[in-house]
Amino acid sequence: MKHTLRGTALLMCVAAIAAAFMSPRLVSGQEARLLAIRDVVTRDLVRQFVEAARLRGTPTEPLVSRALEGVAFKADRKKIEQAMASLEKRMRRARELLGARGTVDEIAAAADALANDVSDGTIRDMRKLAPARSITVELGVLTELVAKGVAPRKAAAMVRDLMARGATGAQLTELNAAVQQDVALGIKPVAALELRGRGVMSLLPPPASVNSAQHR
Repeated sequence: MKHTLRGTALLMCVAAIAAAFMSPRLVSGQEARLLAIRDVVTRDLVRQFVEAARLRGTPTEPLVSRALEGVAFKADRKKIEQAMASLEKRMRRARELLGARGTVDEIAAAADALANDVSDGTIRDMRKLAPARSITVELGVLTELVAKGVAPRKAAAMVRDLMARGATGAQLTELNAAVQQDVALGIKPVAALELRGRGVMSLLPPPASVNSAQHR
């Protein structure tokens, strides 16, 4: 009788746990997004990859987004897996460059920057310039400038200079928008960046090191 009761209690416990995991309220937003992948084999492949990445400590939301992007463009399973693997590799590198305080958004932005040939040194420098706050906006602006045709070194030098002078995220975003408009009008990307960059710099104080030298 005792064995029967224990067996019944165990079955009830298992059933309760299963019900809890199947409850719509507890289904994660991420899992709900994965359900948008209609092909079961592809969905299972993505789910397994994402879970393995989670165990490795890699942020998984960007991986899910990349997989869904591949599905939207009707990429085959192999290409989707390759794209996720490449992104995870860049995110692991980005996390190393940003340090322990790097947020998921920063890591994703740095991974995108790396994909656009932004150097490791540039990301390290940007982190040093803003060790206690997010640099997601700055990384995003840098990536967009490079994607628009500005050489990575030129774009990185401008963004670093502006950060050193205390440019805000809003100023950098406005700079990027102005460069995009200029390029659309036929101005070369580098020329547009130099013109707009000088305009922003004229509104900012010299870098802290320059101010310190002038007061000695």
